[in-house]
Amino acid sequence: MIVMELKSKEEILKMLVDHQKVVLFGDTGCAQMCDVGGWLQLEDMEDFLKEHGKEILAKILVEGGICDHRALKEEIESYQEVINQADAILVQACGVATQTLTALLPSLQSFPAADSKFLGDMPKRFHHNEKCSLCGDCILHLTGGICPLTRCSKGIMNGPCGGSMDGKCERDADTDCAWQLIYDRLKELDKLENIQKIWKLRDWSLAKGPHVLQHEQD
Repeated sequence: MIVMELKSKEEILKMLVDHQKVVLFGDTGCAQMCDVGGWLQLEDMEDFLKEHGKEILAKILVEGGICDHRALKEEIESYQEVINQADAILVQACGVATQTLTALLPSLQSFPAADSKFLGDMPKRFHHNEKCSLCGDCILHLTGGICPLTRCSKGIMNGPCGGSMDGKCERDADTDCAWQLIYDRLKELDKLENIQKIWKLRDWSLAKGPHVLQHEQD
């Protein structure tokens, strides 16, 4: 999931200083899971902006994700008359969502209410861990399902740096050494020979955007 957090209230007000009639957008995907753009957060934002003199014309919660053009278009069609009266869109979701709304509603300015941080999991509410760097060349099958590029704070690809202590990273005592985790996992799998592999220099062109991926249809 894309992990995100709301911008400060001061920053949101500053963005909307020249705008009065606002439509709020959130979704039931990553935005809701991060407690940024679910229904409760849309209601909280409505109350906050009303206290500062803004008129909230609608709160629109897109099922799934705003980045899904099909789902978003259905919601836009349902609220088109209201949206036409707005002078700003406030997007309580990731940067992709804001850009998607910009593309589908070009006559209005869409403002990002949140900052996208990283790709991660959610072991419990309000707690997220970064797990993927979108490098374009996944090697998890060789490292026991643990990504050294992302989970090693130095991004080292060929074994530990030598500075870890008691399984913890020398840069942060609260962070597990990724290569210790990889070693332990490969030992469990009886695949320790993988750790002796020398990785070739990473082709960073695979991670350079903007990317386009189109699946062939049957």
